[in-house]
Amino acid sequence: MSIECHEILKAVNQKDLKSWKTLYDFYYSALCSYANSIIKDSETAKDLVQDILIKIWDSNGHFKEVKDLTWFLYRAVYNNSLYHLRSLQVREKAFRQIAAEEQLEFDDEQFAFTVQEELIRQLYVYIDDLPKDRREIILLSLKGYSGNEIAETLGITINTVKKQKNRGFKYLREKLQDSVWLFLL
Repeated sequence: MSIECHEILKAVNQKDLKSWKTLYDFYYSALCSYANSIIKDSETAKDLVQDILIKIWDSNGHFKEVKDLTWFLYRAVYNNSLYHLRSLQVREKAFRQIAAEEQLEFDDEQFAFTVQEELIRQLYVYIDDLPKDRREIILLSLKGYSGNEIAETLGITINTVKKQKNRGFKYLREKLQDSVWLFLL
């Protein structure tokens, strides 16, 4: 066994810090290249290899021969690279699902807004169909005028305001009720 192989086994089996540099120099570049060939991301490949080397340092594993260590390192890089790719796929799937849900919520909100706008538009179309005096009372009511203010503004009695307002709102409810059902179908 060469001195370099002896130092590599010593570095791993005895946790010899001086020999660890030999292990690192011997494997690091090749393992990074191998990981990069799988995951296509050189920075992440370096991180994966460093994690594996740290795990070996922290472990109690012993290797009889360098070929056993080599096999273990390449297998660990392969497995961790695949794990990394799977976790990326899971994250991407979760992001796509969140985006789809947000789009669905937006679509629901947009639909509700569209329905509301259409109902308001139709309300004013139906208000225009009312007789002139009833239309004026309804429009002033929608602006927030009280019954007394409407009576004073139009120079009519409060009873006339109430009667015309009730007739106008009854007509509008009937018309808008039909419109709401159209949107729900």
